[in-house]
Formats: sequence, structure tokens, C-alpha cells
Amino acid sequence: MVVRVTAVCSRRPSPICRPWWWRRSWWTATGSPLVARTVTREAACPGCGSVSVRVHGVYRRRLTDLAVAGQKVVIDLLVRRFLCPAAECGRRTFVEQVDGLTERFARRTPPLRRALEKIALALAGRPAARLAKHLSVPTSANSLLRLMRRLPDKQAGAAPRVLGVDDFALKKGHVYGTIILDMETGERVDVLPDRTADTLTAWLRAHPGAEIVCRDRASAYAEAVRTACPDAIQVADRFHLWKNLCEAVEKCVAAHRSCLAEPTKTASPEATAMQEPEAADLEPAEGSRVIQRHERHAAVHALYDKGIQIQVIAETLGLDRKTVRRYAHAATPDEASLGTGSRSYGQIHAYSPHLHRRWNEGCTDAARLHAEIVELGYRGSKRTVRRHLQEIRASGKPAPDKPKELTLRKATWLITAHPDKINESNALRVKQLLARCPELEAVTDCVRAFAQMMTERRGGDLDRWLSDAERTGLKPLRSLARGLRQDFDAVTAGLTLEWSSGRVEGNVNRVKRIKRDGYGRAGFDLLRRQILLTD
Repeated sequence: MVVRVTAVCSRRPSPICRPWWWRRSWWTATGSPLVARTVTREAACPGCGSVSVRVHGVYRRRLTDLAVAGQKVVIDLLVRRFLCPAAECGRRTFVEQVDGLTERFARRTPPLRRALEKIALALAGRPAARLAKHLSVPTSANSLLRLMRRLPDKQAGAAPRVLGVDDFALKKGHVYGTIILDMETGERVDVLPDRTADTLTAWLRAHPGAEIVCRDRASAYAEAVRTACPDAIQVADRFHLWKNLCEAVEKCVAAHRSCLAEPTKTASPEATAMQEPEAADLEPAEGSRVIQRHERHAAVHALYDKGIQIQVIAETLGLDRKTVRRYAHAATPDEASLGTGSRSYGQIHAYSPHLHRRWNEGCTDAARLHAEIVELGYRGSKRTVRRHLQEIRASGKPAPDKPKELTLRKATWLITAHPDKINESNALRVKQLLARCPELEAVTDCVRAFAQMMTERRGGDLDRWLSDAERTGLKPLRSLARGLRQDFDAVTAGLTLEWSSGRVEGNVNRVKRIKRDGYGRAGFDLLRRQILLTD
């Protein structure tokens, strides 16, 4: 199909000299209209393929094209309608189409449509609309979403040989989806609307061929693979294995919290006798939060031990379901407190010497003390400072010179960190901590043995490590060992093979960015297209 350009207008004509092709309705002040017409004398019927030379009529089509030199381009194209010569054809007339320029019922040229599709897939609705306006091809967010919905859906064929599967949050804490990945090529294979075992089982049966499946510790995925692909090798992700170990170490450290306080320097007997406190001063003061934690732990376990469901307990006690689950799975109230405090409350201990010194000097205003330590680098709130000073204010005594104490997070990091990343000062603190608490020394030995087994890919030593962890007698390590034994083959494969879920986790982070770009307007269909079709 040959097209001839008959006129180009770079500026708006005056009302007196407007040419015959001028149309005020489609003119824009920033646009550059391009007038053209076809010059071929025949066209093929799209229904039957018969070539026709009989013209039934003409009409004008106005197409938006890619911008030129920052100016919007509108093509005013004169096209003809032909009569189909075949009597048996269902079409009486048809309109000629220009390859690469026109499509049926389209008001955009194919190059512009493809460009907008790429922009929409990359940025979703509103951000894509802002970029399109900047590129002089303005369109609305709804139009871009409609373009994405018209894209052909990606249909998965046979499952890849090495398959990765992981969940991602559609609505955190309530609704989750599943992403499936080809671990050898990194290609996104499919997205499922939930993370149940039945859905993944149906997908694996419809797409056979998986030989290795990389997953996290989720039992639903493990059950689905065992049901649909019993011969496939399941590989537990090493990151999640290490994360489970660190969580167990944190619980062990919390159970021996009294060992975290570093001893003060030895004083003379006379000074010790003069500073010996009364018996009443030795009793630790319990704050309202500690009392509340003990009461909640007792109330939850009073119902949970009777076999009552967590959801029913949450409704009965008026607590959140996740809070009830945390208390139900914690053997002691101290274990239930793990992960509930803010990071700023742990940071304030670094500024305790300054706060106690200023308190003894007579400055008891929490707001003023907060302003002082903010200048020193503190990033917490005034409420945290007020809580920290509440015990001193209630006692009515000068602030004590408390010995340096390791925080729970710091002690856990010192035990689980790589030895090369610990400086001499922290190495000395670890040595002193382990000397004060032999139980934590056993935990440290288990951590180092597991790290060596994981980095050197010696999955065959897993059974021996599990036995050593169980012999420590520490409940968190015994619980971890029991869970790893239930998934023994997958954990052994994860500590032996080179495969892991790293690529899947990267795509899960990418999904989080796509969701935020959608501003909550994109449903599962649009989210699935963005995940699968974006380059």
C-alpha cells in the first residue's frame, strides 16, 4: 500500500486561508497535522482475499503517531472503501488498510501503540500517563490500563526442568499469590492467584516436566510437589534455612538474657560494703508492659492448651490473630516479646550514660534530654526516652551507673556473624559472653558448624548436626532440628546442590515495586500481565 503526503502544517492557519482539509475538532495547538492519502487502485478483501478495484466511497481517518521534535503528530489519512467482488463473501464492503500505519478501528498507529504498551507495562497507569505526556503523546491512565488488558495472555507450556516457586503478598497478611520461575533462564513462567497446595498441584499436573523444584520452607508447596511430581527433587532455600537458625539463636539468647550484662570492675571490700544495697533495692521493678505480657501469655495458653483455635482465642480476648499466634507459640513470656519492640528502643541504651549523668545533674525533662541525644545521633522518639527514664523517676533515687549490657539483637548478631566481620572489641565481648554462659557457647558451636556445612555444600553432615543440636537441650534448637527432620530431603538438597531461590526472591521484590506503581488500581489480571510481559 502506497501513501502520498499531500500537506504538512507546522503552525495553525488563519481562519481566512484554512485549506479544504482543515478540521478544527481534531486540531491541537501543539500538534503537527500531516495530511496524506493512499494512491493504490486496488485492495484485497480481508474476508475472502479477493482483489477489488471498485471504490464504494472515501472517508478520512485521523491517527496519532509518535511525536517528532517534541511535537504531537496527527495523521489525517484519506482512505477508500471498496466493494467485494465475491458474491459468496459475507462482506459487502471493506476499507483498505495501510501496513504498519493503520489497524481496524484504531486511532493510534502501531508504533505508537507498541510504545505506549511498553510504557504501561513498565510503569502501570498514572506514572506511565505522566511519562507519556512528557513525551508529547498524552493519554490517560485508564487508556493505558485498557491497552495492557488487550495484550495477549502468556500461556505456559511444559514446566521448566528447574522450577522456582515462592509466594508474594497481594494484601499482606490476608491474600497471597504465587510466582513460578525458570531457574535456569530466569524467565517468569506463570503467576497463580493464591498459595494453596491444591492450586499449585493442579498447575504442576497441567504442566509436567519439572525435575528440580526450589522453594522456601512452606509446607503447602512441599505437599503440592510431593503430590504432583513425586520424582522431582525439592531444594530448600539456604537463605530461609539460615534465617530459621538465626531466629532460634535469638530465642536462645532471650532465654539467657541475664547473662548479657557485663560485670563491672572489681572494687575494694570497703567500697563494696559501703555501696551494698538493701534487700528491697535488689528486687527488679516490673513495668506495666512486662506485667501485661505475662498476663496475655497466661490467658492465651489457658485457652490454647485446651485445643481452642487461634482465631477463636483472638475474638475472645480481643487481640489480633498474629499476636495470639505469637503468644501461643512462645514457651515463656520473654519469647513472646521477640520482635515486638522497636529498633529505637534498643538504640537508646547507647545513650544511657549521657541520660543518667544529666539526670543526676538535675535535668529531668524528657523532652530536653531527647533534644540533647538527638544532637548526638539518636533517631528515636521522645516517648522512648520517657519510657527509659520512667523507672528512675518512679524510684526517686539518683540514676545508677549501670554496667554495659549487650542488647538482644547485638548478642544475636555477634553469635551469627561471620568471624571475619567482627572486630577485636566485639570478639572480646563474644568471648566474655560465652565464658559467662556455657549454654550460649554450645549455641555458637552449632551456628559455626551449620555455616561451615552450608558454605562448603556438605549436606551429608546434616544428620550429625541435627543430633548435636538436639543434645544441647535448648528448646529453640530442638524445635529447629525437629522441623528440619520433617523436611530432611529438601534441606539436604539445599545444603548440597547449587540451586537456591535467589532469583525467585529477586522477582518477589520486583513484584512489590510493580504493586506500588499501580496505586491500588490494578487487579490480579493487570498485575499478572505486568509480571509476565515486562522485559
